[in-house]
Amino acid sequence: MPSIIVVKEVESTTLADPDLPEKIDRLFACNIGEYIDLPQLVVVGDQSSGKSSVLEGLTKLSFPRNSGLCTRFATQIIFQRKVNFVGREISASIIPAPGLDPNEEQKLRDWNATGLQALSVEGFAQMMREVGL
Repeated sequence: MPSIIVVKEVESTTLADPDLPEKIDRLFACNIGEYIDLPQLVVVGDQSSGKSSVLEGLTKLSFPRNSGLCTRFATQIIFQRKVNFVGREISASIIPAPGLDPNEEQKLRDWNATGLQALSVEGFAQMMREVGL
């Protein structure tokens, strides 16, 4: 079973330093977070305690709300802002948990969804069905 599903979204909003999110992403990719604190937010709680609502409020992405497709696994959401980018682009991939069967691990690593403009509750649920969650 995967430990993290990564959902990436690109927005056109500019920041005071538009390069800062990319720099932070590169630091995360180098595992610098093991040594220094980098900005991140963790949402945890019991079943039906509002985690999906919090994530929806922060991301404007729809999360499924039922016992079969609840947020029962870690979800990493990465927002990247690009200057002069019009619209939104969403992609999703899976980072498998350590110690999985190599075939299962490869199956999870190979799965991805790219080029999405929106992610509805049904679209999210369909992605979960595709990977057998």
